[in-house]
Amino acid sequence: MGNQPSDTEPCVVVGAGPVGLIAALALARRGLKVVVLEAEPQDRVRPGSRAIALMFPTLRRLNEIRPGLGQQIIDAGVLPTGYEAYYGGRRVFNQQLAPLRKALPHLASSLPQRETEKIVFAECLAHGVEFRWDAPVQDLDTSRDGVTITLTDGEQLTASYVIGADGARSVTRKAIGVTMEGVTDQTPFIIVDVDEHPDGTTPMDGYFHYHDPALDGRNVMHMPFASGMRIDLQCLPDDDVDYLSSPDGVREWVSKVVDPWYGDHIQWISTYRFHQVVADSYTDIHRRVLLAGEAAHLFSPWGGRGLNSGVFDATDAATAIAQATDAATPTRRREIIERAADDSRRWGIHNRDISSKALRQMRGNDRTTQVKRAIAARLAPVVWPAGAWLANGPLQVPVPRPGARAYY
Repeated sequence: MGNQPSDTEPCVVVGAGPVGLIAALALARRGLKVVVLEAEPQDRVRPGSRAIALMFPTLRRLNEIRPGLGQQIIDAGVLPTGYEAYYGGRRVFNQQLAPLRKALPHLASSLPQRETEKIVFAECLAHGVEFRWDAPVQDLDTSRDGVTITLTDGEQLTASYVIGADGARSVTRKAIGVTMEGVTDQTPFIIVDVDEHPDGTTPMDGYFHYHDPALDGRNVMHMPFASGMRIDLQCLPDDDVDYLSSPDGVREWVSKVVDPWYGDHIQWISTYRFHQVVADSYTDIHRRVLLAGEAAHLFSPWGGRGLNSGVFDATDAATAIAQATDAATPTRRREIIERAADDSRRWGIHNRDISSKALRQMRGNDRTTQVKRAIAARLAPVVWPAGAWLANGPLQVPVPRPGARAYY
């Protein structure tokens, strides 16, 4: 790499998670030289299924970036056969997805995040993306001409543009002086991955239960993914979260939700208090860095808004960088990056607000929400929209609109 930053320098992506990989592939598909810096080794262990659901607009966007990429992810994943919602032990909603799948063949795909990463990583290698593993970034210094990146071992690299996709503790975000705005939700959630049952009986419907009587009125969700199933428990304010998230505690409550076999076949347990935050800017003062994914926003996972919105952050950032690289003047370059950052941040605020609405409806801490939920549950057997409103509470997913940017 040269000594002076310029637009002939490579683009650098910080972070080799799914958002960083997609950003790198999108840049490479635009004909740009790309280097990915990842703090961890290539053989790092990727815990749990993590972000499992890639939705219709996201799969379509991936096919636009690399024809057939969305289809690869569909082929590697599963589509839930339907979605059921319950309230206090009584079913209030049931929707089979087969008719939708005929109309929208790329409706969704559910698979472990590590499998998504493998697919996109292979495409990156095929498109000449360079990877630097064990290369943690210590600092970035931006100027009107480019970016100087300092690694923790003292090595310095220069780049024309940087996409920061280095997650919730983003060094990139901190280095450019950007902070997060929002709140941390105080309700603990326990997220558990269990094995797929070898006899093929793993439930293939998505499922959400308000006030499950088998769990002393806690809310619970389960959702299939390729090779397993995720089960989420919403804790109550006075719960012993340490016990409920222990192997014995998980075995106890999981066995009340699904077949007790799953309580003895646990892959991963994690406890979260979800952040509902968005970066106060998605770019630096010189418009040489763009943030994407969890470097730019953190949401609760309901509706798959984290990774799905991260894909749009990454691909929109790559498009903006390619356009800026071709722009004739520095002023035009700044305008392109600034517009992309502002547009993505507006979507980040939108998704933060929507996922916060989902949490409010799930928790039902205020009297108004409690009354609305109870009325909807009573009406659901005869008024379909009432059940649909309850079922969509944790997801807040609108009907996909062909041609729209996305609902993420």
